[in-house]
Amino acid sequence: MQNSVMQEKIDQQGDLDATLESTLQNEWNAKVVDYDADRYDFHKWILQRINDYGYPVEDLTTLHEVVPLDEVYTVTKRLCKDCNLPSFREKMLDFTRDVVVKDGALELPVGVQRFPNIRIMLPSRPQSIFPFHTGLLYGHGIASRSLWMPMTDVTADEDYTASMQIIDVDKSRELVKYATDNCLSVDDMSELFEKSSWPLKAGPGKAVFFTQENIHGNFVNVTGKTRVSMDFRVAEARFGDKLAKKIPGGYFEIIPDEGYKGHNARYEVGEKGNGRPNLLYLASGTPGTEKIPVHLQRYMVYEYCKNKELHFDFELFELEDMQHLPTLHHIIDKLKCNAVLYSVFSLPKEKAFRTRILDAVLETGLMMHFVNEDMVIRNSEDRDAVEAVLEFGKYSA
Repeated sequence: MQNSVMQEKIDQQGDLDATLESTLQNEWNAKVVDYDADRYDFHKWILQRINDYGYPVEDLTTLHEVVPLDEVYTVTKRLCKDCNLPSFREKMLDFTRDVVVKDGALELPVGVQRFPNIRIMLPSRPQSIFPFHTGLLYGHGIASRSLWMPMTDVTADEDYTASMQIIDVDKSRELVKYATDNCLSVDDMSELFEKSSWPLKAGPGKAVFFTQENIHGNFVNVTGKTRVSMDFRVAEARFGDKLAKKIPGGYFEIIPDEGYKGHNARYEVGEKGNGRPNLLYLASGTPGTEKIPVHLQRYMVYEYCKNKELHFDFELFELEDMQHLPTLHHIIDKLKCNAVLYSVFSLPKEKAFRTRILDAVLETGLMMHFVNEDMVIRNSEDRDAVEAVLEFGKYSA
């Protein structure tokens, strides 16, 4: 009986792997997909935000003529931050549900990158060009999918240097293996990859679906025009264990069935607390934290407490190699303190251990904060939201 169950799991995994490979080779192999640019007018939103910053830009392609060079980077980061405004977030999540899921042959639940990238590619700036690369080489998982959406038109042949260059999946696999086996330099790889790449012809109303294996990059933009683009990644729960370092909750946010408001498991500045002391908990003994040194966790935990205006009294470290996390139990059961953890993946992978800890949090009226995901457990609904993230990442034993 046990052997048959194991074989069934192997067969199911084989079917999933075949499904993944099929979509990587088809729907996501550098495909240009049409969308309604009037409904999803991201280019207009970006232009309006730049105007709101005080720059009278009339056309994104002329941004370099209006925004001072030493202020472009700041504008870029402001745009990325503003992508979390409701006016943008709702539009982006609708776009993901209506266009990306359907045309990308994705299966719900789906997660979308929490912080999309807005990129401004100025003309004649070779020092600002990303070398040719793949998502895998930057630590993204095989099941993560990428979208590149130019907010300025790069369909004309003469604008090819302003576009993104790309290579299909099979050729990319071949070239990456060759580059790795022969220890090629960045310049050597660029020279090799450029020969097999082609420019993507797109603009507002066209999105490019590609994988973490497609080699892509840019040439020096010699068009005399600024290129503005947006890119972000999506992921499916059925492949939640194939996302490498970009885990759900922190990098990907699980999208709700409608609208932009999902779970309410966030602690807001000024929120009434429970009168209990806060204690920092640092650990690197779970499968989700073993590669994250505690001194780096501390930086993020400190920043979270500062931003949330949370006072803390002390910090404790977990005992290594003890998967039942006795120190975390001690904080909850004996000290009766709210615990501030680096991540939901700081919780035990073993469901029985995790259940005991979270039961105790709710039964004693405590809070448990998770910095990387910007989540908190203070009631059963919050707990369900945290468990949904762990389930998405297939984090249970």
